[in-house]
Amino acid sequence: MSEVNLTDLGQPKLEDLVEFPVLIPVKAVSRKQVAQDEFHAALMEVTVQHIPGFLAELVTIRESREGNYYAATLSITFESVEQVHAIDAALRAHPLVRMVL
Repeated sequence: MSEVNLTDLGQPKLEDLVEFPVLIPVKAVSRKQVAQDEFHAALMEVTVQHIPGFLAELVTIRESREGNYYAATLSITFESVEQVHAIDAALRAHPLVRMVL
């Protein structure tokens, strides 16, 4: 009997786990000392490039306890896995975004 290395099995792909279209909440955290309005505008700019018609009402933002940064949740309905990857990459590359979850 041969041994099976679990790392050879690979990770399941997103398209194998969900059926599109699908609502996925995307979390983003701002860099320190970024104004809330500026952060919201940046999130909208990035998102509407990939999800035409995305509404500002689908973004909720809250300030950190110490007021150093903002955490946002974007409630995005994705039509394809390519949109998921595009939004993720664009948000991660944006200079006002510290982290994407």
